[in-house]
Amino acid sequence: NPLDPWGAVEPAIAYGVCFEAMAASEAYDVLVLVHDFPYRSLPAEVETANEVALQLLAATRQRPALLPVYVSLTSGEPPAATKALLDEHGDGAPLLRGASEAFTAIASVARWERIRGRRLARGPWRADWPALARDRVSYGASHDRESGAAASPAAILSERESLDLLRAAGLAVTAAIAVPDADAAVEAARALGGHAVVLKLDATGLAHKSDKGLVALGLSGDDQIRAAANALLASGQRHGLEIRGLLVEPMAAQGVELIVGMRRDASFGPVVMVGLGGVLAEVLDDVAIRLAPVPADEALAMLAELRGARILDGFRGRPAVDRDAVAEIIVTLSRVAMVRPDIVEADMNPVIASPDGAIAVDALVVVAHGVAHD
Repeated sequence: NPLDPWGAVEPAIAYGVCFEAMAASEAYDVLVLVHDFPYRSLPAEVETANEVALQLLAATRQRPALLPVYVSLTSGEPPAATKALLDEHGDGAPLLRGASEAFTAIASVARWERIRGRRLARGPWRADWPALARDRVSYGASHDRESGAAASPAAILSERESLDLLRAAGLAVTAAIAVPDADAAVEAARALGGHAVVLKLDATGLAHKSDKGLVALGLSGDDQIRAAANALLASGQRHGLEIRGLLVEPMAAQGVELIVGMRRDASFGPVVMVGLGGVLAEVLDDVAIRLAPVPADEALAMLAELRGARILDGFRGRPAVDRDAVAEIIVTLSRVAMVRPDIVEADMNPVIASPDGAIAVDALVVVAHGVAHD
């Protein structure tokens, strides 16, 4: 690939043998003849090209699973005789112009057929879509029924409430102990048996704590924890925040930082996303997106689509992460999105993926008021 038998023997014979051998191997779905038509091809050149094209059509005629395609490398209009031959003897075999454009098109059709095959085997992506397709109500009315959450007043939940909501829904999120002051933070950290902890300021309406320096990582020992707690509380006061206290969380093991989230799109409903995350999520912009609900194999496919997917397999001596654990978070979040229409969006960033699993160590959820849910 490519195979070029030109000049070995008479073109019709050489190409005929090659086409037949490749077709008989049953190793291919598409068999392509690429020909370089010069501008205003001479009759002899067109005749030779058509003789070769007939061999392509002969090799594929009794093999309906094998698609013949004729590709012209030039941008000009191919000879009318060639198009007529493909229509008459090849049942309208495709004639494409430009190698890059042609093979891109072939790959796109193959991808569409693969996805369509999976869809036919599984059924519709969402169970209610066939009924929606039969609905004769105008698009605007149907659209309004499905996008009620987006039109309702919404509120950003604090990290504490966000983590509680997602944990109750079955997602793997970090434990978070809410405490009122520095002394209570020390006591809560002791209960973790000497494990290093993370302290975060707990304040009403506080969405992005890292941007304001309101997170302290890798703390251990009473003195270090007390000092960090007092510093966070003082910083929160300087920012004029409505402080409720602190969150004490166990420090997660080292791993790859990912972002997993969902949005309720006004047109398409709940959409789920995964990408390389942490503080660089917006800079890297390396994400894969699917409509909810997302089955496990699609969640794994999303991870494979990331430009930085190789990071998940281990690099510079680091072990590979547990992709199945990350996929389970994607799948579960997509299910939550389907049964909780009041959730407008949810971001878990970062999700720490390691060889031993995956866990969300920070979360932000936006909910719509007045929307019923299970």
